[in-house]
Amino acid sequence: MALSIPNIIAWDYQFAPKAQKARNYLYATSTPFKICEQPFVIPRPILQNLGITYRRVPVLSIGKDVFPDNTTFIDALQGLLEEQGKGLKRGAFDRAFEQWGYRSFWIALPCLPAEFITPQLAKDREELFPVFARGDFGTLQNNGRTELRAFLEGAERDFLNDDGPYIGGAKQPALADIHAVWMIKWWIQTVGLSEDVGHGRKELPRVHRWIESLPKQVEAQKDDMLFSAEDATKQILGDKYGLPDIGVDTSDVLGLQANDAVVVEAGDAKPGNCPQHGKLVGLNKVKFVIELENGLRVHFPKVGYFIKKAGKQSNGHS
Repeated sequence: MALSIPNIIAWDYQFAPKAQKARNYLYATSTPFKICEQPFVIPRPILQNLGITYRRVPVLSIGKDVFPDNTTFIDALQGLLEEQGKGLKRGAFDRAFEQWGYRSFWIALPCLPAEFITPQLAKDREELFPVFARGDFGTLQNNGRTELRAFLEGAERDFLNDDGPYIGGAKQPALADIHAVWMIKWWIQTVGLSEDVGHGRKELPRVHRWIESLPKQVEAQKDDMLFSAEDATKQILGDKYGLPDIGVDTSDVLGLQANDAVVVEAGDAKPGNCPQHGKLVGLNKVKFVIELENGLRVHFPKVGYFIKKAGKQSNGHS
């Protein structure tokens, strides 16, 4: 008999597009969760007090297991739900649609209105998103929006159709939809890009039906989902682990051993930008897991992150 899923907390803020991706999955699977809202910019003292110094959102937790990346979180929760006969339908091209979704993120960044990039936001994000620091950022919007329009044409013509609202004409959402739709949904529903010429329902009817088939974030979030910092901290530290140990593969080219003191950084950020320290307790073909002093275990995917022994130079992209 499958065990119940431990408590899930989203340590994020609703406006963040990557946070919305995780929430899209939670809503699509009718999985209950709580929200401990975080500031739009760093510092984020609630997370820091838990020993979580990696700076990007979303950060999600299943029991005492923490996921600072959507890949490890969705993979973990999908596996837990499948044990209960639930979860979304998998497909052969899920990872391809995952990459399509992330590409849409980078294409969409220059579309932001110039007034949105305040000096505080530009400084906070400059090491993550260098485009915000460009002196000509205010002139990029039309270029960005015409590029995004061309990108959306692929969805409208190639993998959406009139049989159903989801990829391939499906009647129900699948993992591929969650991986692909999040940034487009954020732009059209949250930011209001649908008002732009060329991005409306008339020009992109299938895209609009696609994004409207998942709940609107602002309507789906209810007041009783909000958790105070005190309650969220008490719950996560007192909870059980949500996932089994994966062991440490000592034959991995990284050459790491169980209980090594390690540091993890995002591969696309400036070196030393909000690294995460901990003790290595898990390493397999696709991810590594580090344990913090308070017992929380943080799961990072190998793709997109560096890991190294604490105090040593990085020797490659993981």
